[in-house]
Amino acid sequence: MPSMQSAAMTFLVPAGSATDPADRSGSAAVLSDLVLRGAGNRDSRQLTDHLDTLGLQRSASVGVHHTRFGCAAVGPKVIEALATYADIIRRPHLPEAGFEAGRDLALQALEGIDDEPRQKLMIKLREWYLPSPYGRNSMGRPEDLQKLTLDLMRADHALRYHAKGAILSLAGNLDFEQIKDVVEKLFGDWNGTEPSPIEIMPPPGPLHHEFQQSEQTHIGLAWPSVPETDPDYYTVRMATEVLSGGMSGRLFTEVREKRGLCYSVWAGYSSLKGQGNILGYAGTSNERAQATLDCFLSELHRLREGVTKAELDRAKTGLKASTIMQGESTSARAGAIAHDFYMRGRIRTLDEIKAAIDSVTVEKVNAYLKEHEAGPFTIVTVGPKALKVP
Repeated sequence: MPSMQSAAMTFLVPAGSATDPADRSGSAAVLSDLVLRGAGNRDSRQLTDHLDTLGLQRSASVGVHHTRFGCAAVGPKVIEALATYADIIRRPHLPEAGFEAGRDLALQALEGIDDEPRQKLMIKLREWYLPSPYGRNSMGRPEDLQKLTLDLMRADHALRYHAKGAILSLAGNLDFEQIKDVVEKLFGDWNGTEPSPIEIMPPPGPLHHEFQQSEQTHIGLAWPSVPETDPDYYTVRMATEVLSGGMSGRLFTEVREKRGLCYSVWAGYSSLKGQGNILGYAGTSNERAQATLDCFLSELHRLREGVTKAELDRAKTGLKASTIMQGESTSARAGAIAHDFYMRGRIRTLDEIKAAIDSVTVEKVNAYLKEHEAGPFTIVTVGPKALKVP
């Protein structure tokens, strides 16, 4: 991205929540915090001060497949930061005081979920829809977090923070030959063993109600779709944009605006490697909850009747606009590169993505919708009263 003064890095380490031991859920989250509490020749305070001195906007998070480290700054500073992230990932101190603090923060985050019912709803929806361990809460369970010890964390780091399956991506005004030389120097001797295969268990079931005394009811729906690598991927994305592409989407128009049933409603595509899904959400009052669910499902079934050219044109415009805007952000582009390489084994250009969007026709969308009705559904609710599924 030669016109940019900034640059960004995304580093994916194969230590996602799905690789947590069955009885130690949340260990990846605690470890992602612990590795940042001192590394190389710097203790925790010195490490934080050094990263701040570089002017880095940085982040760390745990997903299903990976632990993600990211940073952005002016180009030379990101190159300079690679040496520090090599220490963080390969040579963290993993101090005892840092372990206690990191585990306490994880426990506090779990305790706060009851105060965030929308977050609680989406956690429960994934648990009841996705096969285990892909649906487990990345924050873990209190009883599992209590079992963690510093020795277990050190062994966990040695087992899961390795080169096999790690992905490093950068975007911005950078010289690729320079990057290769730096990465070879910092990571050329980094190795590791093949991870153990993950045992997959079926999800608990299609319906679940989580009691919580509240003035609102939160509704979550999930159903299967095509994976990102499927030829019909952008056909599905266009149909989903028609359903929930901003204020012109059918869900917003029909459920919220015309009938005034809820204050928030949406549906969006979500993917794991080899598995595509649609997740939906509605937040409403207890009195309107049943009508909201009924109307939501009605709109999903009505989608099978087809979309109009005007709806598809708006969907294309919206998706291309978001693609272009993401392409102008070094952080978003670095993240997209890493995601593409993991999902597809190759990097798509922005022109390729825009061409794929333009290739979707009304006929193609409507033929797909006619043959693929939404469902089967997993429905999870959080609130004072369970709802009836039509």
